[in-house]
Amino acid sequence: MNTSLRIPRYSQGFAVALLLFCGGHAGALAEPPPGTETGASASPSPSDAQSSAPKGSFLSSLKQAFSEDFDQEVVRGHFDVGSPPDAHRYYCLVNVKTGKSELNGVAGQLFVRADKMTGIKGPAVAPLSCADAEQKGILVTSGYVLSASVSSKMTPASPVQKPSGAAAPAAPAAAAVSAGGPAQTEVLAVYTRFIAGQNAHDRAVVSEVLLDSKDFVWAQYGGNSIWGYKEAMEAFEEAWKGTWKLDPQMQELRIASVSPGVAVLITPLLSTVGDPGKNPSTIPIRWGGVFVKTKSGWRIASIFITPFESWRAPKGS
Repeated sequence: MNTSLRIPRYSQGFAVALLLFCGGHAGALAEPPPGTETGASASPSPSDAQSSAPKGSFLSSLKQAFSEDFDQEVVRGHFDVGSPPDAHRYYCLVNVKTGKSELNGVAGQLFVRADKMTGIKGPAVAPLSCADAEQKGILVTSGYVLSASVSSKMTPASPVQKPSGAAAPAAPAAAAVSAGGPAQTEVLAVYTRFIAGQNAHDRAVVSEVLLDSKDFVWAQYGGNSIWGYKEAMEAFEEAWKGTWKLDPQMQELRIASVSPGVAVLITPLLSTVGDPGKNPSTIPIRWGGVFVKTKSGWRIASIFITPFESWRAPKGS
């Protein structure tokens, strides 16, 4: 593919697409994998879980999603949020190497690792605090096996920080998406996985979060468009041969629910791209994506890239 798919200073290409939420497991209650028990009998009732749903931060969940190594994470417990038919289960993880307990709950599919501990597939980090769930007494830890070496070096998740004084400081703009409920959380998780897949140049991850349709469209920076799921994947793989790194500016991210099962996500994004062997350039763009809910979960149906030359990083970022 030629350089029309790149985004040097005036050229054409670029786009992204990601999630931590794939395969339709948006945190819905799930059976444990064979050979494990989750202590379901010890779980609080859905109504209790709903009334005491743990609080958390979107920014902390995004930080965790982009930095976490899920191959080194095992499940130490779970908590439930909501009531049937809209009940969701989130798992709290611990790093087997460091013993660090992760801050936020994670949705996904459980499996038994070779070391007999419980791992998680297709993870989606949620803005729900494990420390807060533990404090509220809704974290279920019985039935999850941890090796002696992991147990001996476990450190607790950081507690939820509560503002002091008469007024709390203004929340970052990204926190505004929390008002939309589970749908926006799931959309954000998909976007997060998309970005991670793009930066890892991982076809499997990116292909999972795009809508597999000939009507998928990637409207590019320079005005061209690529139509079709297969065509877009081929274009991404060609772009990955050079420098290709996406740095979303989450403080200004917005998610809008257009209708049931349809959402739009827009955010500034710094794109660093360049042809193989050439010095890359970094420019700000505005990334827009249309997300649709399918039987397999949320997918990105369209990507729209526009210039954002006037964008400046927020102070303190």
